[in-house]
Amino acid sequence: MLGDWWWLPSAFAILALLLLLAVPAVVDRRIGKLRGELALGSEHARVLVNDLEASFASQLLLRNSALASKETPAFATRGHLDADQADLYKVVRETSPDAVALYNDLSARLGAWDAATHLGAAQSAQDGLQLLASAERLDSYLAALSDTQRREVRRLERFYIVTPAILAPVALIAIFIVMWSGRRVLRFARLAEEERLQVVRAGEARAALLRGVTHDVKNPLGAAAGYAQLLSEGVVGPLAPPQLEMVHRINRLVQTAVQTVADLLELARADGELHIEYASTDLATIAKEIVDDHGGMARERGIAMAVALQPTPIVTDPIRVRQILANLVSNAIKYTPPGGEVRVSTVRADGSARTLEQVGVEVRDTGPGIPPELHGKVFEEFFRVRTTAAATNGNGLGLAISRRIARLLGGDVTFADGKPGGAVFTLWFGAPRGH
Repeated sequence: MLGDWWWLPSAFAILALLLLLAVPAVVDRRIGKLRGELALGSEHARVLVNDLEASFASQLLLRNSALASKETPAFATRGHLDADQADLYKVVRETSPDAVALYNDLSARLGAWDAATHLGAAQSAQDGLQLLASAERLDSYLAALSDTQRREVRRLERFYIVTPAILAPVALIAIFIVMWSGRRVLRFARLAEEERLQVVRAGEARAALLRGVTHDVKNPLGAAAGYAQLLSEGVVGPLAPPQLEMVHRINRLVQTAVQTVADLLELARADGELHIEYASTDLATIAKEIVDDHGGMARERGIAMAVALQPTPIVTDPIRVRQILANLVSNAIKYTPPGGEVRVSTVRADGSARTLEQVGVEVRDTGPGIPPELHGKVFEEFFRVRTTAAATNGNGLGLAISRRIARLLGGDVTFADGKPGGAVFTLWFGAPRGH
């Protein structure tokens, strides 16, 4: 399963593709900038320095020639020298502070040389050599700067080539992972759909089987029960007491089988085929009728029936509510030993008589209760707690059917331990209407 990280391959692929597009563009822009700085900066500054050196050397040669012939020194090249110096300053100030410092030293020496020349002061050859040495220092610095920029350009060009070579396979791998993940998702989706169809087919087969059981099993069992009843009534002749007892047992077993088949059919219908007819009714009235219907069974077993019912109007299906409550009350009587009590009462979720958030009917018994380790199985199909001999009768479908019907009605059936003993089952519904 991809789990919570299903998005990671897609994000990785998108990131790799974005880098594959962005990195070359950034590197190309950086290379272009460096090449511009190289061509219009340090390289151009070196050309201007060389021109300035050549102009100064020419001026120095003319001056020395004039002095040798005892003529007035000529300065015909000074205008070209000034132009080179001005252009050099414009370029140098865009390179680095160190280049500007070297240029300032050169400019100061040129200024001193020019001032002395115009004043006719004597200048030694050493002064001229120092000025040329200053120019050479600036040229050497610019040459080193040019080499540094060229190395950076070459490094970025290699990076320009290597980066796509690395990112392209990474992007392809990420895309492959995304495709692989997509195929797994599709495979899981197909498996889930196949499982869903299998569940649907199983449900349809189960419904068909239950319908067949209803027709092919229930009817013959009913007929067998009828014949057993005729035998017990002596229609074909009197039976000896042992024979009569065996016929009674056969009849009870057949009746249990018939009830099990009916419950199985009801369970299947509770899965979605159950017909619901809503009407205004009163929970207390229905609960009172159920208590009256089961009063004879309770008296026969020596069990007291107590009621605490308050009018509770609600819109629901009265027939289905009777079915649920009849099951809860009959279960309570079945599991309560002689001398015990079954109490049926209307309740509210918060215990208040004025706040109408959730209402229900509670059925509380004083039987042995349900062991804690079995609480999670109370509403499972075919679950029974075999704590008394009377409890062995039944098929363990009543509570499962009751909860499913209650949920179809928009309510629920819950279980809780009784205090100090017994069990408490409650049929819950939403807020009653008309309040």
